[in-house]
Amino acid sequence: MRTVTISLLPLLLVITTFCFGFCNGNANVLCIESEREALLKFKNDLIDPSNKLSSWVEGGDCCEWIGVVCHNLTGHVHQLHLAAPSSPPNDDASLAEMEDYERSKLGGKINPSLLELKHLSILDLSKNNFSTMQIPGFSGEIPHSLGNLSKLYYLDLRGDNWWPKDLEANSLQRVSVLFFLQYLDLSHVDLSEATDWLQVTFKHPSLLELHLSDCNLADDSSPISVNSSKSLAVLDLSWNYNCLSSIPMSIFSLHGLVSIDLASSSLKGPIPDYFGNISFLEVLDLSFNKFNSSIPDSLYSLNHLRFLSLSFNYLVGKISSAIGNLSSLIHLDLSYNMLEGRLPTSLEDLCNLKEVNLSYNKIDQDISEILQSLSRCSLNCLESLNLGTNQLSGLLPDKLGQFKNLAYLSLAQNNISGLIPMSIGELSSLKSIDVSENQLNDTFPPRVVSETHFSNLTRLTTLSASGNMLRFEPNSSWVPSFQCETIELHRWHLGPRFPQWLKFQKKLSGLDISHAGISDVIPTWFLNISAQFNYVNLSSNQLIGGIPYLNVRETLDLSSNRLTGPLPRVFPTLEDLILSNNSFLGFLSEFVCNSSEQRWMRILDIDTNLLPEKFQIVGIVGSK
Repeated sequence: MRTVTISLLPLLLVITTFCFGFCNGNANVLCIESEREALLKFKNDLIDPSNKLSSWVEGGDCCEWIGVVCHNLTGHVHQLHLAAPSSPPNDDASLAEMEDYERSKLGGKINPSLLELKHLSILDLSKNNFSTMQIPGFSGEIPHSLGNLSKLYYLDLRGDNWWPKDLEANSLQRVSVLFFLQYLDLSHVDLSEATDWLQVTFKHPSLLELHLSDCNLADDSSPISVNSSKSLAVLDLSWNYNCLSSIPMSIFSLHGLVSIDLASSSLKGPIPDYFGNISFLEVLDLSFNKFNSSIPDSLYSLNHLRFLSLSFNYLVGKISSAIGNLSSLIHLDLSYNMLEGRLPTSLEDLCNLKEVNLSYNKIDQDISEILQSLSRCSLNCLESLNLGTNQLSGLLPDKLGQFKNLAYLSLAQNNISGLIPMSIGELSSLKSIDVSENQLNDTFPPRVVSETHFSNLTRLTTLSASGNMLRFEPNSSWVPSFQCETIELHRWHLGPRFPQWLKFQKKLSGLDISHAGISDVIPTWFLNISAQFNYVNLSSNQLIGGIPYLNVRETLDLSSNRLTGPLPRVFPTLEDLILSNNSFLGFLSEFVCNSSEQRWMRILDIDTNLLPEKFQIVGIVGSK
């Protein structure tokens, strides 16, 4: 799910981004002594595993310290940027990277001396480890002393969404005394006891941007009077699932809103018509909820809307021709619903469309008609098109090659038939294509797919076209112009030789060429590059010979071939190994012994081989 954030504080956020790790004040201004002492007291109560605050020393110029920004003229400290890294390492991160990420967080407690920085206007302590902290204002009742920060206009105390909520507040009343506050982010802070959250934030006189994502917010049905000229422009109440089950009606009185994010909040029933009252709305995200109506006509009147996501709901009915009124729309995501029928030709009026996702619906139409509508106005701007898992039929037109900026295309799991047009080779921006599980075939001329189809696809990173009866037999000396990370060509005819062109795919981590008519040995060069793969599926071919080793990291399927010899050595991290229906020789006990460093094996299937022991092991763990 992609999200778009609208900010009415562009200069402020640019400063925040620039100063994320290395903020310095004016080199010609010495900081004020009382403020330096306040900062040193603040530092002394912190735990700093990575020594981030090493520049904070007695007698130094605090305006030169990491994270501190002083006013150019007065020397007062007016910004403090001590946020931890914005996102954790990905799933493939090493233990050392994970440890470095944790070490980058500040811990300990926040000394009240911070409240002595009376000219502080920006305070960013987000993403740190507050598990042992007593934060002024966010442990029990917010103290009156928070009002000392009377000039604060940017407050970011959002927690780390990786961990259970360590911060909580039973009231937000003291936020109301921060009269100049324009930006407030308390995301991932437990506000389940703060029953006044709606009253305080929606009535705040100067607040422009409010983020209360994943705060365990409870429904507040109490009526509050909100001035329609209220300044609040950006509202994020997302990820309050199992807590927030209805939309606070006072939202619809905030006519100045330009961005609303209510994703993943267990909202149910029909989508309210009242969104049409917020006429300047540019971003609306209602995804991952339980709305079960048709799309209300009021949404189609929001002609300033640039981002609309209604995905992962239970929406029914047809998409109205009034969608053509959304002339500013850039991102449209209606995926994972139950929308049906044909798409209106008024799609041709959406001239700014860059991303369209209508997958997992019941759209029943000829694919050429949809591409015709999109080509009339958004031909030169469309970058991503996902129409997968619908009921589309017909032939792929040559016009497909005219979408010059198209980077992502998915038409998977439909009933599209015929040929892949040669014009697909003209999509020079294409990075990912998925036409798997259709009726594409070579019943017309032979060699439906040729090297020419891929000649200009230099940016291609994902090639997924499984389930189509297509033939691809490039010249043995062919070197692809692309470097793919994923190739899935199940049920293509790629044989009889093992595809030599795969040796040039240096970034490939996922490969499925099962049921591909390959009658050959697995070449040595493939064994040597196997460590780069997360998963490999070579099943249901006619592969012959032995395999001494295959260093695939997660999943390896060699079943239903004619492989012989000892069981292959495998990589210690392998989780799923399927070798059934071959002619391997050896003892299971030897295999387990040789794999004694195996971390965790979920599936070990070696059934129907020439092994002296009788067993069938499917879905049970191996050795640790």
